[in-house]
Amino acid sequence: MRRIAGLVVTLLLILTCAMSLALGTRTASAQGPGGGMPMGGGRPGGGMGFGGMPTDSFAAERDSLLDIVKQHYADKLEMPADSVFKNIKMFKGVPAKFVLRAMDGWGHALGVQCQHCHVLGHWADEDKKPKQAARDMAAMVGKINDELLPAVKGLQSEHPHVGCFTCHHGTARPGARPAGMGGPGGPGGPGGGMPQGGGDHH
Repeated sequence: MRRIAGLVVTLLLILTCAMSLALGTRTASAQGPGGGMPMGGGRPGGGMGFGGMPTDSFAAERDSLLDIVKQHYADKLEMPADSVFKNIKMFKGVPAKFVLRAMDGWGHALGVQCQHCHVLGHWADEDKKPKQAARDMAAMVGKINDELLPAVKGLQSEHPHVGCFTCHHGTARPGARPAGMGGPGGPGGPGGGMPQGGGDHH
């Protein structure tokens, strides 16, 4: 039960982070499914958005695909994800709609299309390595939030947390920063592009 509660808390933290960042970074510049965008982490029409972060040019495409999946499973979105979708290894017992929100949040945090982790139309397939990497990274985020951060003394935040965006900043490879994101450590870090104190505070 504690494990499920931890997963739910981690999911909610990821969603909260993604939703708050999405308010300032979503654009409608993405083409719909089959619109000829490159695979992976490319960002045609992207650029810098809110707070100097890259815009999420795949948001419209993910929204379109999510709408299709939601319509297909409309009567099952409140059911446990593992009873609705095949090959669920995380989020067992969590409503299916939360899994879809998590996928969109992760896509936003990494600035990628659904097909970065999935084979379109064959969502349960394990053909792509990033799918398992996402599971492993989510477990890492859970461990950081549930075990490591609470053990750090003297933090100025009552509920410190990290999420995918903490490191990824809208790019598939954390550390591969887009132009204008600053040097090592990102904005506010050594060689960063923001003035002192203007970095990401969690």
